[in-house]
Parts: sequence; C-alpha cells; structure tokens
Amino acid sequence: MTKINKQYGRALIQPATIDTKTREVDVVFATETPVMRFGWEEAYDEILLCEESAMRMERVNAGLPVVDAHNTWSVHSQLGRASKVWFNDKREACARLQFSQRDEVTKIFQDIVDGIITGISVGYRVFKFMREPQDNGKKPIYRAVDWMPMEISLAPVPADINSGIRASDSEQNEIEIINLNSNKKNMKTKANRSENAIDYEVVDEAVKQGDEITIDGEVYVALEDGEVGDTIQVEPKEKEGEEKGEEKEKEGEEGDRAIDVKKIRTQATKQERARLDAILVSVRAAKLPDSFGIELYQSNKPVEECRQAVIEKVIAGQTPPVNGTHDMRLGVEAIEKKRTAIQGAILHRVYPSVFKLEKGAGDYRGMTLVEMGKELLAERGANVRGMDKMAVANLVFSRAHSSSDFPILFEGAIDKMLRADYTFVEEFWNQIARQTSVNDFRAKNLYQVESANGMAETPEGSEIKYTTLVEGKQAIRVKSYAEGIKFTRQAFINDDLDALSIIPSRFVKDWDELRGNLVWGLITDNVSLGDNKALFHADHKNLLTGAGSALNAAGLAAALLLFKKQTGIDGKRRIRVVPKFLIVPPELEVEARKLLTVVTPSNTQDVNVFANAFTIIVEPRLTDATAWYLSADPNAIDSLYYAYLQGNETLRVNNEDDFNTDSMKYAVRGDFGTAAIDFRGMVKANGAA
Repeated sequence: MTKINKQYGRALIQPATIDTKTREVDVVFATETPVMRFGWEEAYDEILLCEESAMRMERVNAGLPVVDAHNTWSVHSQLGRASKVWFNDKREACARLQFSQRDEVTKIFQDIVDGIITGISVGYRVFKFMREPQDNGKKPIYRAVDWMPMEISLAPVPADINSGIRASDSEQNEIEIINLNSNKKNMKTKANRSENAIDYEVVDEAVKQGDEITIDGEVYVALEDGEVGDTIQVEPKEKEGEEKGEEKEKEGEEGDRAIDVKKIRTQATKQERARLDAILVSVRAAKLPDSFGIELYQSNKPVEECRQAVIEKVIAGQTPPVNGTHDMRLGVEAIEKKRTAIQGAILHRVYPSVFKLEKGAGDYRGMTLVEMGKELLAERGANVRGMDKMAVANLVFSRAHSSSDFPILFEGAIDKMLRADYTFVEEFWNQIARQTSVNDFRAKNLYQVESANGMAETPEGSEIKYTTLVEGKQAIRVKSYAEGIKFTRQAFINDDLDALSIIPSRFVKDWDELRGNLVWGLITDNVSLGDNKALFHADHKNLLTGAGSALNAAGLAAALLLFKKQTGIDGKRRIRVVPKFLIVPPELEVEARKLLTVVTPSNTQDVNVFANAFTIIVEPRLTDATAWYLSADPNAIDSLYYAYLQGNETLRVNNEDDFNTDSMKYAVRGDFGTAAIDFRGMVKANGAA
C-alpha cells in the first residue's frame, strides 16, 4: 500500500452543546477551508472534502479516540471517544465527543466547561488528492477525495494547528494524485521535505524550484517556486566530493570490521566463538555495526547483558516523531489486523469453549508465543531471522521494536475474557436490589418522593388542593476494587498461558462474589437507614419475632400481614406492597419448597394457599439458620440499591508498565456501591429459636 504520513487539522468546540451530566460536547473537526501545505514538488492549498463518499469510516465506526495532545502511546492518555460523526449543511465534519468518568478526566472536562481548554486538533491521513491547477501562478488546489480521521486531541495550541505541522515527519510518503486538466494520472509526490530544509524569504527576483541560492556564503537549492516576498523552503546543496569521500571511508571501515571479526573468531575458543556469534546475531538484527558487537564481546559481559546493551543502543538512536507521540508508518493497519488475529488464537487456546477461532486467527493456532512475537516484530520491519527465544523476549519486553504490540494484545485479550459470558453458580443479589449509576466517587443522594394528599374530590368551583412532596433522603457511594495479574518474561519464553487461563475462574468469579457480598451484607448486617434505625426494626414494622415467626403457614401469613399494613413516607396513608421473593438460608430450603408446593387437596382445609405464591431464593450468605425474609420487587418499591460508576458497568483492564522486572502487569478494576434506601419493601422473620 502507498505510504502516507499523518496530518493535523483544526477543530472547533461548540460551547453551547456541552452536557455536563453525560460529559459530552460537539466539535467541528474538519472544514473545506483551504489550508496551505508544502510538498516536495510544490506548495499547494489543501481542502478536505467533507462528505461521506470521501471519508473512510473504518475508524469512525469503531469510535475515534479522544486523546491528550496526540498521545496514543498509553491507554491512560485516552480521555474519551467520539460517539457520533456526521456532516452538517455547511459541509463540515462534526463529532459528538463523550469524555471518560475517570477522576483525572473530570478536571480536564471542567476546564472545557470553563472555557480554559479550547484548542482541539484532529489527526488524519490522506490517501488520494484531486489536483486542480490555478491560473496566474496561484498555488494549485489539492482536494482530498479519500481521507481518514485517526484521532481527536485536546491540544494546548491555537486552533490553526493545521498551518504547519506535517512537514517534518521523518519518513517519505507517497500519495496518489490525480491531475485535473492533465494527461498525467496516478502521479506520486513526496509529502515531506529534507530535515535540513530552512525557511527563506525571496528577495530581488522570483525563484523557481531547483534554483540555487547563496545564503551567508552557502549554496542552497529551492524546494518550491516563490515570488518576491514569499517564504519558501530551501535545503543545502549536496557536496559531491565530500559525499563520495565519506562513502569510500565507510567502505574501508566495513572492510576493517569484517577482518576484525574473522581475526577474533580464529583466535577464540569454541565457547568464546559461540558467545561472539550470539552477540553478533543480536547486533545485526538491530542493524548495528559489527564494531559495536566486537566492543561488547571484548567487554567480557554475559550474553544477556550484551543483548540488553543492544536494546538500549537501539532505543537511544531512535528519532522521535514530530509531536513526540506518533510515528505513523506503512503497515499499521496490517499490524493491527495481525495483532487481532493472534489475540483470537490466544483466546481460543486459553478458553476454547467460549472463544471460537475467528477469521484469520487459525493461521496462528499452532504457534508458540515466541513465534507470534517474531511475526509482530517482522511486521514492524525488524530482522528476526536466526533470532533465538531470548532475543525475541528481550525485544518484546523492552518495546524496542514491538511498539507495545504484546502488552496491548494481552490487554485486549484480558478485556474480552472479563466481558465473556461464563456459566457460574447463579447469583440472586441483582434480583432483590435495583440498579442505578453515579458520576463519580462522591456520595450520591437518592430520593423517595411520595404524594402526601393523593387524589381528592373537588366540588364544582372549589380550589384544587396541591399536594406537598415528602422526601426521604439516603445516599449511595461507589468504591473502586481491583486485582492485579502479571505475565512474566519466563512465561513468554516457556509458552505458558496459565496466567491468562485464571481470568474467568478467578477475576470474573471474584467480581461476582464481591458484589453479592456487598448487597447481601446490607441484609445480614442489618444496616442503619437515614432515621438511624436498623433496616429491620420494630419501629419499621417489618420485623417478626417470637413463636409466630417460624417458617410455616402461620409465619408466612403473619409476615404477609406486615407487608399489607405498611404506610407511606408520611406514616399515614396505606400503600400497596406485594412480596415477590421468599429468601431463606440453606437450612430452610426444604421447608420453603414444601410450603410453596402445589398439592391436590381432598377437602378445602387441605388447600395450600401459598402454592407458587413466591419465588424461592436460597442464599448461602445468610448465616442465621432460622431467619427468613420476604422481599418485594425492587422496581415496584425502593428498598436496596446497587450502583456502578457511569460508563463502567463491567470490569476493565489497564496495562501497568513495569519492564524493569521483566513482566507485563495488568490491573483489573471495578467500581461498585450499595445502599439500603427504604424498609417497606422487606420483612424479616427471626424464626423459631
């Protein structure tokens, strides 16, 4: 595929669209306003065609990430996601941005609300231009008819960032350009300039591309046309003699190194030659000179330390991309597809009954982790021929070439495992409590609102009586819970996926049990309500004690009567509360099922009036062997509540960088809270002693 670099364009926040509750805001991230660009062959005005036929929608449909200043290196830099993209009647590309509920994002979103953060930049890639020449020497118009947005960033820069960022990318790109009014088709043009290019203001007379210009005694070559007063790009003229001399000197040095290696091998013992060869494999795979390998060999350091030195040398020599965070290269889409396929193969291997082999994953089904690592390294251009397990592991765990492929791969695999549908022992806590959500970790007040007057007769001409609302205030607070998991370098080399295989049986099950413990704990701990009285209390008229509280027909009748005598928040008006669940400990399961069993009576006295009257819930967390409960449907009356942090109803995983200990660390987090809101939806019977 044609190589292409990433560009940046302006975007505008629409302040009137800010929704502080959902943390959403609309932005215009692309317009058809011409923007001046500098190409290798000419300067031009770029126009992004803002219509569906011109924009590639693959990343748009997946949800464009909203990141901090184009930082896509870490998931912690992602601030949100574009939930919707559309084109308005002004031919502008618009997006609805939704920001994360994380604490660290709260402050950033507040700065947007306050008007402090106003700069937004969009990163995009152009695949095809329509070139329209202009009369009177004006710059041609390059109309992008095939382009794709990559991400949207909050950026501490003015909104006109698109005026000049693209030019210093380190790789040459080739963009398909179709010339209008010309016979030239599919012309390729370089989309970057030399690293040595400088700005030059044209004086005296116009300059044509390729003209030589003397500046401060040095000869430069014009990279574009320019009229008097224009600022153009020029670069130093190559000095042919020096270049040839340097090449000759380089050839001599390489010959000397080859002689040095041959000489050292001849004089070395068998064991030393093996050590030298192991070092040279790593050095040459990293495309470093043999002289560096000889230097490491003569240092007498262990092979492992020498390999680490190679990795550090590669990292030190890498040139950072223009904004310090991006390095868009050929094959990124291919890498993502390969990483996704390998992830599918790993998931199928760990849990085949849940994860089936998807398209492409079968190609990697029989590979070891080291072989998969080689595939990803090779896709990024690393020379892995002859590389052993240790060398592959060093590169993967140092990120020298892997660019986070395996950390991201495992993070995605863990995330899918956390969200998969497993068959565990059924839990019932979510049936007796009602779900809500909160925006942050502060206590959220929950209100019960009930009419105090009700409907009343209104004689003709009489004034309507307006009811007052009685509020019962309770609060719910969400807390964070987390577990960690490590995948070590040794496990990678040994092709050991046991660390991932425990995700369903450990993390998912632990999360289910934790939530159940918290909800059932409201009942077993008999928590206090806003009136400073326990959930089950004589004053609440929902506690049955004494001989009549045993689990039998008489006890059920007494408990049901307590339900039917409950009053509203004002303590006066009777309310209709119907129990749905009979909740018992394991010790009372048999008796409960007998009480609710349908029988064929021989006379009316033998009729079982409670047959199928309630749904039985047997809960092992109920440790009192004699106590039992009746509970109403939580959606019919407020009783118990559980809450998640908004947008985080499931477990999530984050990659915790820790390459100093040769491991990939992952934190699995969940946010959850519980509260007892009202006593009218439940009755407790202490049972016979």
